[in-house]
Amino acid sequence: METTLDMIRSRRVAKDRRRLVRLSAIVLVGIFVLVGMRAYCAYMQHVNNQLVRENGYIQAEIDSLNSQLVEEIKVTRIERVAMDKYGMVFPTAQNCINLSTAPKPEENLAAIIRSEAYN
Repeated sequence: METTLDMIRSRRVAKDRRRLVRLSAIVLVGIFVLVGMRAYCAYMQHVNNQLVRENGYIQAEIDSLNSQLVEEIKVTRIERVAMDKYGMVFPTAQNCINLSTAPKPEENLAAIIRSEAYN
């Protein structure tokens, strides 16, 4: 009978050892997964920080371009360029034409533009 009891105990011990090995393997794999996930999270945080910094540079450039745009679309700047570069002037009574007194063209405007464009 002792041999049967010893066999049962040895089977139980072997079974417990296999369970302990499996549990240890599962815990070890879990630790590796957690360490890997932690490393991946740190990498993603680093990439995110770089993107935030780059976004700050781009936003500063956008702000600079917006301020330049505001300067360029001011009426005084447009007037100065129109007068200096293109010789434009403000209309006066002498250089205005009343359309009702102007002679009417023989053809319509589309025909005139087409003939000038293709000739």
